[in-house]
Amino acid sequence: MSKTEYKDHPLSSVLPLMGQMEIQELAADIQANGLRVPITLLDGQILDGRNRYRACKFVDVEPRFRDFNGDGDPLSFIVSVNVKRRHLTTGQKSMVAAKIANLPSGMTKEAARSAKLPTSTRTEKEAAEELKVSPRSVRTAKEVLRDAPKKEIEAVERGEKKLGTVAREVKESKVSKSEKTHLDKTSYPIPDSILEDWNRAEAFSSNLRELSRIKGEISSGLEKEDLIFRELNNSAISMLTNLYGELKCVIPYAVCTSCQGQRRKDCTLCKQRGFISHFAYSQFVPAESKALRQKAAGK
Repeated sequence: MSKTEYKDHPLSSVLPLMGQMEIQELAADIQANGLRVPITLLDGQILDGRNRYRACKFVDVEPRFRDFNGDGDPLSFIVSVNVKRRHLTTGQKSMVAAKIANLPSGMTKEAARSAKLPTSTRTEKEAAEELKVSPRSVRTAKEVLRDAPKKEIEAVERGEKKLGTVAREVKESKVSKSEKTHLDKTSYPIPDSILEDWNRAEAFSSNLRELSRIKGEISSGLEKEDLIFRELNNSAISMLTNLYGELKCVIPYAVCTSCQGQRRKDCTLCKQRGFISHFAYSQFVPAESKALRQKAAGK
């Protein structure tokens, strides 16, 4: 077999490689019957026939090559010959369409040419039409490509798992992760190092509710001239109102924007608590810090 090693063309990656077992089966067929379809090269790289090339190497059979003639778009050529030749599931075709729709994303024509990628862009709809799948399934495939573990992506590409199943697992994983992450009132993650103190301070709000109830009961009693409250006057209401306002500063609202709850020992903003009240957040945190906090929280 020739010692020349051929690399895969970047465009060939839109189609999944066969699994090792399938490669071996293909290799056995090539050894028995020869290579029926030659391998197509573009710029000296394998545009179509990666699996056949690997199978030939496996059984030491000299592969045959042909050059892409340049008529039309090489990407369309790959899709056309492989969709007809390989029995791809809807999920597999959707993954191919998603890769096609992603290929030129954010690239200049010069960069695309340098990477030997097609300079003509494909929208999700166009990629879906080319692979004969729905745009919705292409969007689902893009989410799987972005968020799923590599082994799950490969399982869909090999047809071993359904696209919808993996998409659902990814969604459930996100929900589970979100539930495990404790967030402050600005949707910023609360560090584990201050979580216990945060929860204790948050529980103090039940005392505030009780204080508010007592204040309301006294106020109502004075209004009705209830004899039980005859020893009291409106100064008691004022004192309770002031106390309520001060105690509200105990209740956490946001992870400290100065120490981020990580270096609270020397922090003057949160007074070593790692978190600040709603009043402190609204009055003492600069607008720039609030904007950064919102950006970090994805708002």
